[in-house]
Amino acid sequence: MALRVRIRLRAGRREVETSALVNTGFESSAPDVAVPVEVARRLGLWPPKSARVVSADTGGGEVEMVYIEAGAEIEVEGRRASVNILVNPYIDEVLISDFLAGELGIVILDAKRGHWRFKDEETLRSSVEPQRWPRRG
Repeated sequence: MALRVRIRLRAGRREVETSALVNTGFESSAPDVAVPVEVARRLGLWPPKSARVVSADTGGGEVEMVYIEAGAEIEVEGRRASVNILVNPYIDEVLISDFLAGELGIVILDAKRGHWRFKDEETLRSSVEPQRWPRRG
């Protein structure tokens, strides 16, 4: 089992509630969230009005994605952060970067069983079920 948390993404007046994979392999130097095109569309971020295209090495090879700086706000169990959105047409679920997981204080206790907590508490939390989104190219 992988570690997934329930999140709420907000961009302007639009919001999406879904699960997100806490992906320590998604290394970044900023609070980044990778989202499928459908999630970006529901947030009113697709098609992009102004954004830049970035290339990233992924498990599936090099991918070009639309990068929207400070594109949304994320909420996990009442904790909020401003996030950059990377729109990736090849994924089917939301991914939280290692940087963002650290900013939110997410501590992975047992990746196999999906146990986690926030770094400033002792409450044991469990992974949520994945929510898959249709892929669009």
